[in-house]
Amino acid sequence: MEAADTGNRTARATWLVLGLVALALVVFTKSGAGSWADASRLATIESLAERGTLAIDDSVYFWQGDRVRFDGRYYSHQPPMLAILGAGPYRLLHTATGLSIDDAATYRLLTWLLVGLPVLLGLWALGRLLGDFGVSPQWTAALVALAAVGTLLFPYALVLNQHAPAAGLVLAALLAARRGWPALAGALAALATCIDLTAVFFLVAVALPVWASAGPVGILRYGLGALPPLALHFSINHAIAGDFLPFGLHVEAFRYPLSTFLLQSLTGAAGRDGAFFEYARVALVGESGLFAYHPWLLLAVLAGVVLLRPRLPRTANAAVLVAVGAASLGVVLYYLTSSRNLGGSSFGMRWFAVFAPALALFPGAWIAARERGGRPWTPMPLAWWLAVPLVVVSVAGAALGAINPWAKFSWRHETSPRGITGLEEAPPSRIEHLRREWKRIRYTGPIDAESYEANYLTLLDQHRRFYLQPAPQLDAEARAEFVGRGLKPLLEVAAVLDEERSTSEVRPIAHFWIGKFHAAMGNTIAARASYERVLQLRPGYPAAQTALLALGADSDSPR
Repeated sequence: MEAADTGNRTARATWLVLGLVALALVVFTKSGAGSWADASRLATIESLAERGTLAIDDSVYFWQGDRVRFDGRYYSHQPPMLAILGAGPYRLLHTATGLSIDDAATYRLLTWLLVGLPVLLGLWALGRLLGDFGVSPQWTAALVALAAVGTLLFPYALVLNQHAPAAGLVLAALLAARRGWPALAGALAALATCIDLTAVFFLVAVALPVWASAGPVGILRYGLGALPPLALHFSINHAIAGDFLPFGLHVEAFRYPLSTFLLQSLTGAAGRDGAFFEYARVALVGESGLFAYHPWLLLAVLAGVVLLRPRLPRTANAAVLVAVGAASLGVVLYYLTSSRNLGGSSFGMRWFAVFAPALALFPGAWIAARERGGRPWTPMPLAWWLAVPLVVVSVAGAALGAINPWAKFSWRHETSPRGITGLEEAPPSRIEHLRREWKRIRYTGPIDAESYEANYLTLLDQHRRFYLQPAPQLDAEARAEFVGRGLKPLLEVAAVLDEERSTSEVRPIAHFWIGKFHAAMGNTIAARASYERVLQLRPGYPAAQTALLALGADSDSPR
């Protein structure tokens, strides 16, 4: 009777964990768009609900940078599924209360609904899976808590982003596959993929536990369950872009005035120029490292290696573990080989959020296997001394990300926004740098139309500083090649602005920096032409006049 009472108490502990996570989501969810990704998704929700179209030309969030242009109309380049799911609730909210898409209450309510609920569903499914593995209620509650607040899941559960809901749906799909519900597993895995394309690795891998629990017929049902979300997703892609590729893979669709992707490579569009191992180090254990911020996951992976090393029995539990391992490895290898920006201006390697909570299944299965073998694991004092700091660091890492998921904390000045663009002649002290970084990630500047052009000018300036910074280690030929690499995207920025006869302040500035690049390469004729173009666009521009004088030209008579 006492054991039964203990089991009931500890089972309730898992529900207590879920309740505390739900409370944390209610309290800490952000109150507005903190990134272009959020803003573009809000633009699609608003356009669908208020105008019945996916085109965002008339949205209050039209200005943001995560947009593409097809046939003269603009769309969010984010997968549309999450916005489609949010359009109905927003329309009811807008009709009933008058709240608009840019109200703080709207953002919070949509985030709780579209992100918070799938996250809680996934954590509940994780607890059920651990129970199916035979994990004790005590360890189940502990592992669910670690998956919730000791991984990338928590920061991205506080914003209207695709990574956290996809992670929750992946866990739910694994549970459905394990329980022998293949159609539901297919629908959940496909929905996760349509929300976050990274989950495609799980869409493939979940077929393994489906086969283990339901056989060939189960695979057929799995495919049928996955068909509706996938059909909707691909039909939208085809209707707008003319093919089945995701919007973000259409490089030509980013060619419009003030597109940041004219200056920056698209995520996953190119490799990191041979620096694979250094990139992998930073992504796994460095400044953006999954294991640097959440080191308890290193123990989880170690448990998985121990479990998967011998030949696993052909059971549904084993198939779930293999699916998690294969899909997680697939995500890691894909982004280590095809990405180059460590997730952009965001906390950690945000693409890894889709599998991070599922890694909790490995230590759970390892603990359960020892108990079944009559060798229950009782942590020795030394193990506690090792495990507790890892857990504390992991939770602290998630808390750091939760402050501002859309800012990357740089532990070294050389990798900070100020350091890589040479904004300072002498680097600050270590303490001063950390103080500045702490201030920077806590500051959430305006994400609105007024700030977009100013940010674009800042981006141009950073681009100029990076490519025109002193490089005494390069000879003249290598220096010219390096500067020429920076000139190419600047020429494209100016060409698009000229083609569309833009009145933006960015247009003359872009031509001015083009002149500086030509001058740095020793091409005075091209530099003079660029400065004169600036004076045609903005007569009397002092910097262009001074630059022309430096070239020996008459600044008072632009040619």
